[in-house]
Amino acid sequence: MLKSTLIIMSILLVTIHFAILYFWMFDWQKLATKTGFISWFASILLAIFVYFAFQTFSRCDKAAVVIRNILLYSTLLTIFLACIAFIIEAITKAMP
Repeated sequence: MLKSTLIIMSILLVTIHFAILYFWMFDWQKLATKTGFISWFASILLAIFVYFAFQTFSRCDKAAVVIRNILLYSTLLTIFLACIAFIIEAITKAMP
């Protein structure tokens, strides 16, 4: 039961992370809102929680390992995009 819930949450989170990537590349104004920042931050926190919840399963379960790794890499990509967005924001605010 817990494993299937984690798998569903992982798929949903990876989908959200790729939606964030899409909006970051093509429609960044939607991410620069209060709702965008909240969803961005919440998806990262929830993904980290789900990733560590997957640690309870054995390492020999191939499906859990693959899904856990996909979730890890999509979360790292989302964190990287957030860092780049903050750097871009700081640079543009420093311009005259």
